[in-house]
Amino acid sequence: MNTPRCPRCRGAMKKNGTTSAGRTRWRCKDPSCGASASRAYDRRSADLRAGLDWLFSKESQEERRIPARSLRRANLLMWDLWPPVPLDRTTHDVVHLDGIHLHRDAVVLIAVSGGHVVGWHVARSETGAAWSSLLFRIAPPLAAVCDGVGSVLKALRDVWPSTRVQRCLFHVCMNITGLTGLRPRLEAGRRLRKVAVALSRVSDAATAAEWMTSYNRWERDFAGFLDQKSRWEDGTVADQHMRLAKARRMVRRRIREGQLFTFLDPPDGCAEPVPPTNNLIESWNARIRDMLRHHRGLSLARRIKAICWWCHQHTEVPETDAWLVANAVTDERIEELYQKAWEKSPRGAWEASGVPMLYGTGIAWDDFHRPSEYHGTPE
Repeated sequence: MNTPRCPRCRGAMKKNGTTSAGRTRWRCKDPSCGASASRAYDRRSADLRAGLDWLFSKESQEERRIPARSLRRANLLMWDLWPPVPLDRTTHDVVHLDGIHLHRDAVVLIAVSGGHVVGWHVARSETGAAWSSLLFRIAPPLAAVCDGVGSVLKALRDVWPSTRVQRCLFHVCMNITGLTGLRPRLEAGRRLRKVAVALSRVSDAATAAEWMTSYNRWERDFAGFLDQKSRWEDGTVADQHMRLAKARRMVRRRIREGQLFTFLDPPDGCAEPVPPTNNLIESWNARIRDMLRHHRGLSLARRIKAICWWCHQHTEVPETDAWLVANAVTDERIEELYQKAWEKSPRGAWEASGVPMLYGTGIAWDDFHRPSEYHGTPE
């Protein structure tokens, strides 16, 4: 810290307490001068960096060397800010897409390319609209690798129609295993389980052709077995081996979509190899989960912010701490924006004016579909 110079005699000054606003008061060392001045020190950038360093470390609040109260005070700024999501207009070769679910409360959708995060989006659940909100902020890449959830595929068709899609082969293998089980009792299930494991090991055109041959052989050998039907007491007819028949329909759809072996025929101009699995972003998700595990007990809002901060700090060029302190959106600002949006809405305008609601507009439909102290759980 630099000692200020006296504004009168330009001599050295010494500390002389603080002002009512908390600024350090300085007084000239020369008794004949007696001039005083105060100086404010902006420690917000340092506090933000200290909070982020603690968040990304493995140390708990008790293991941190500074007092717990000082740590909580320094972290207040970090928990009050929302890191900005970048607007990426660079055409990437391959983008990996996946989401981190915080139980059933929220999900953070993440896009990774070239070893860094290119975008993220916080949503209530993993829907097509949520994925579209993320994809709109990123330029369409040449190829996208995903786990094949229907919501992300819908968003890819709507927002990135020209992007080639590679479904993660490991996820397809696990989808088949979910229907056959790890230890199938029937011969058809054991054979299909082996076919699923072989799919996750496809690495070139030869192994892909071998896998197609083994699957076609499985369908041919058990065609009559899978076509068997059962008639229920109400007269309806269904597949006798429902899970295996469902697995056959699912594999047929995966083959018909043409998204299993995109990595063997990458799009033109793609310099980066297209991986057959989504292991890259899965490893990143594991690091994020480790961060949340090291800091257990965080509220839902702070867990979401922790993931957002992790994503921001792993972008290609993250903003500086000083820029974030001056320009990042705060919780208070978000509350103001929501309040303005609510007041402009029809229901909010009625409540703000104090006029009684019209017939049919004063009833909250959600009240009939959630439990409360006055009525039980809806059926």
